[in-house]
Amino acid sequence: MKLRNYKQGVDRQSMPLPPTLDECIGQDNPVRAIDIYVNTLSLKEMGFEYTEGELTTGQPPYPPGALLKLYLWGYFNRTNSSRRLELETYRNLEVIWLLQGMNPCYRTICFFRAHNKEAIKQVAADYILLCKELNLLGGKTVGIDSAFFEGDASKASIKTKKRLEKENTQLKHKIDRHLAKMDEEDQSDTAEETELKTLKERQQSCQNKIDHLSKSGETQYSTTDKDARILIKKTDKGPTAGYSLQIAVDEKNKLIVAHEVVNDGNDSHQLADIAIKAKEAMGVEKLDALADGSYYNQQKIKECIDAKITPYVPVVQRNRPTAEKERFKRDDFHYNAETDTYTCPVGELLKHHKNQNKNGKIMKGYNSNAKHCASCPMREGCLPEKTPYRQIYRWEHEEVIDEHKERMASAGKEQMQKRAALAEHPFGTLKLWLGWMHLLLRGFEKVRAEMNLLITSYNFKRVLNIIGVDAFCAYCKLRNRTTKIDDKEAILSYFCSITVILLVIFDFLLSFKASSVNFTHST
Repeated sequence: MKLRNYKQGVDRQSMPLPPTLDECIGQDNPVRAIDIYVNTLSLKEMGFEYTEGELTTGQPPYPPGALLKLYLWGYFNRTNSSRRLELETYRNLEVIWLLQGMNPCYRTICFFRAHNKEAIKQVAADYILLCKELNLLGGKTVGIDSAFFEGDASKASIKTKKRLEKENTQLKHKIDRHLAKMDEEDQSDTAEETELKTLKERQQSCQNKIDHLSKSGETQYSTTDKDARILIKKTDKGPTAGYSLQIAVDEKNKLIVAHEVVNDGNDSHQLADIAIKAKEAMGVEKLDALADGSYYNQQKIKECIDAKITPYVPVVQRNRPTAEKERFKRDDFHYNAETDTYTCPVGELLKHHKNQNKNGKIMKGYNSNAKHCASCPMREGCLPEKTPYRQIYRWEHEEVIDEHKERMASAGKEQMQKRAALAEHPFGTLKLWLGWMHLLLRGFEKVRAEMNLLITSYNFKRVLNIIGVDAFCAYCKLRNRTTKIDDKEAILSYFCSITVILLVIFDFLLSFKASSVNFTHST
């Protein structure tokens, strides 16, 4: 029987390797881009800890630039755990090259991310600035969307006020039954007293949580992560215990130019905040913001218009209950701006009656004439059951919404198709391509630092795919020379510039004098 042949490897004892570690890392390896980019940053100005380099007792700290490089490499390569990053410093040639053989422990790595939250935010902002310098941002249109990210908290650890009140009632009943049992037996032992004490402590703890929610105005209480919440969307299979990530994606190269972490499962209050943040990040005067129907909010649309942002958001219909009862909808009444009145389908006027404040919005009320409505043949399809006249409320800035409806009617379909192509695919990339599993940190500040690293890694990958590693490294070298000039070089450069300007002026005066002399001789 003839044996099958297999490919043969190289003898381990004689396996050739490059003479230096640097030759093991190709020139087109993204790790070189991470290394040179971090070298362009002014870590001290950004607020990173231990950048002074002063002498202290004990072991010297690891340079913050090295730890930042390690984290960027980690998120870039689906590794965000501090323990796994520590392991890579011993076995991964890219990490060994990047950190120059340093091996920080997982506690040091974790400490760096948790204690440089604001500085990491500055790095994310600087990378957007770099993208702008490379002319990779269009600055005309952004797509806005959100997704839920699981936090470091279980669903059972987050309780609503209703659930706490139910639990508090159950504990009270248990305490009453326990006391009644002790009275019947007319004696008590140490075990029963201990159990009663435990029940009372649990009941008091539950009451304290209820009191906290009543004072703070919040609706949920988390025992593990104080900022995590149970988030629910109609399209989701089930609730998520964690946070909602809001992003704004630029149209030109699909880069995430702005993001925010919130614990509100309702997107209706997020449109203006994320759109304005995107506009400021790109430094443009005007911007188009595309979002889906979950972001529809009249006040937020006006805030966008005031900030010179043109929103495109599908209009959510609020008249379904009225339509189901086969009554005239609000849109069936025509508004006349000159007379500030509404005209009903049969031609009768609804005049301005009074204003009311509804959730911070000034609503103008318009009422019909009850006498005219009583004799109207269409009253059954118009009037409410218990009101002899028709009422309509109009927001004081309703003209903004009217313009928005016209804008959506003319270009809404096209803009929504563009939004889907812009804002939905990044979440798949973040969760699958970058290997995101769940958040590792707790609390808004730490979670936002983690998201800043994740978003920066996403943009990093995309930029390298667009322009290549060589072009990116070449620009970073130029950027490093122009932004990192020490004081002596700055002073020398200043005096050289002054000298050149003086020489130019002197040369101009000499030429002017010579031309004057020639003119005198000629005359």
